[in-house]
Amino acid sequence: SMNWITGKQVIVTGPTSGIGRQIALQLGALGADLVLACRDVVKGRAVATEIASAGGAGRVEVLPVDTSSQQSIRDAARVYRQQHPRLDVLVNNAGTVQDQRGESVDGIELTLATNVLGYHLLTRELLDLLEAGAPSRVVVVASAFAGDLDLDDLQFARRRFDRLQAYRQSKACNRLWSWALARRLRQRGVTVNAMTPGFVPGTDLSRNMPPDLRRAYKERTGRTIAQGADTAVWLASSSDLADATGGFYTDRREVPCELRNLQEEERLWRMCEDLAARSAT
Repeated sequence: SMNWITGKQVIVTGPTSGIGRQIALQLGALGADLVLACRDVVKGRAVATEIASAGGAGRVEVLPVDTSSQQSIRDAARVYRQQHPRLDVLVNNAGTVQDQRGESVDGIELTLATNVLGYHLLTRELLDLLEAGAPSRVVVVASAFAGDLDLDDLQFARRRFDRLQAYRQSKACNRLWSWALARRLRQRGVTVNAMTPGFVPGTDLSRNMPPDLRRAYKERTGRTIAQGADTAVWLASSSDLADATGGFYTDRREVPCELRNLQEEERLWRMCEDLAARSAT
């Protein structure tokens, strides 16, 4: 069968709108047992109802989590663990664009806290369950809109804060982090792959772009939310990808990532570990 995901235990973060919602709908239709990890439980329940009523899905549940808060992530992982002995797929998707520089409850710039450390900490907290579910998969929703990486100023303490720069940097970090994680899990039966949805004009994130930039993107590569989600769904569900790891994909094709750099990847990993240790006590 081409579909590996039927009956598998899957967590999708940021499943209440945009790409994340579409990923959840499509994985539900393929018969996955879904956990919708989201901040807005009311919206989460609405998506769960939508998935269930479409049919084809296994169980669908809502797990409250604020991925900008380390305590919230640890609590959510504990709640999940109490009910599930394993995890087969973790789709790290939850993301934010901030209009101005703000800080998380842990004192970390919010874009970085949510888009980078949120992925890092949730994955780390669930790693033993992913290993228990092996062969299992981590799917990372990154972006073609990536760059502006300054590992000496990840939190815009020195640079003037710019929302798009902060977002681009966080999406660059998602890739570096994915390659570092893939190396660490290569021998443990857990694959890690990142993808870019391309530019999807209808999502919350694109609404934060200046109109001229949004127009330029839309004319070049505007696509539907379903098209944007497709590669993530494929990475999560296709039997063909049993051993593929450490790859960057668009339109179901592996493409080169120009940001690959072993030293920077390892440096970012260490920084994530340090920042994620802040509230562990």
